[in-house]
Amino acid sequence: MVLTEAKRRNIEEKEKYRAEMKSNYTPVLESKTNKNRIAAALLAIFLGSFGIHKFYLGKPKLSARFFLSFKFNILGFKKSKCF
Repeated sequence: MVLTEAKRRNIEEKEKYRAEMKSNYTPVLESKTNKNRIAAALLAIFLGSFGIHKFYLGKPKLSARFFLSFKFNILGFKKSKCF
């Protein structure tokens, strides 16, 4: 099979792009911190609505979002019970 110059360049560009993407790839499961994932999972199961597991993993802003959403959900639930 004979490849034209344009097809060959296209293949080379794709291979270069793949190699570049592999060098920049960070697996999702790889944590930036060496925290115990089992401890984080247990915290998520038992205290997840408070955001404790995110705080443990070093994400305080996300932890605050969890806590505030939990707080406002509880306030809304209590308010709806009054009527």
